[in-house]
Amino acid sequence: MKRFTGLMCLLFVSSLLSTGAVQAHSADTFTVVIKQSGLTPSSSQITYNDSVVWHNTDSRENITHRIVFDFDGDGLYNGTDDWDSGELVAECNSTAGENGSEEDDGAPCNVTFLVWFNGTWGVGEYRYQDMLSDGTVLNGTVVVVEDVHEENSSAPEIGSTFGSFDSRQGDDVVEEEDEGDDAKRLFLMIGAGSGLGAVALLVLLVIRRS
Repeated sequence: MKRFTGLMCLLFVSSLLSTGAVQAHSADTFTVVIKQSGLTPSSSQITYNDSVVWHNTDSRENITHRIVFDFDGDGLYNGTDDWDSGELVAECNSTAGENGSEEDDGAPCNVTFLVWFNGTWGVGEYRYQDMLSDGTVLNGTVVVVEDVHEENSSAPEIGSTFGSFDSRQGDDVVEEEDEGDDAKRLFLMIGAGSGLGAVALLVLLVIRRS
């Protein structure tokens, strides 16, 4: 029985601790699909430490896409913090892979391009471009927000009060004191009545004997 009681206490304490546990964000990967009609979605909001992968599905002949971002604003895309996916095709031929492999003519074959937003690319807004081989330029945006760990909101903080709890508690104390005073008065009245009754009985007994 003692073991069972101890186990129940342990489970109760564990449940209390778990309600206030911090909910950490796990890294996710978001996909932007490159279509003939444009970028889907053209604007994405992610959390710091997430990544974005662009996947080309535009299968038009002789059309390639190139995802670029000019971090230093020099008009080039060869900086350390710039993005340049190189040419993205809809599919590689059967003898080549999809990521960094080469086609028969030795040219690199890429269908996807990934950027991981942690460290170099942190919180902020990134306005990038999708440059098509036919001269078309499409604009896109990635907004990276801070990874804020929030506590479980379903559990109130220790010591929290709601409404007019304090005033009600004060009223309850006053009511309890009044009830205690009334009980004391009642006991006193009963005691006094009992005493008077006892005196009356003694008087009657004395009268009868005399």
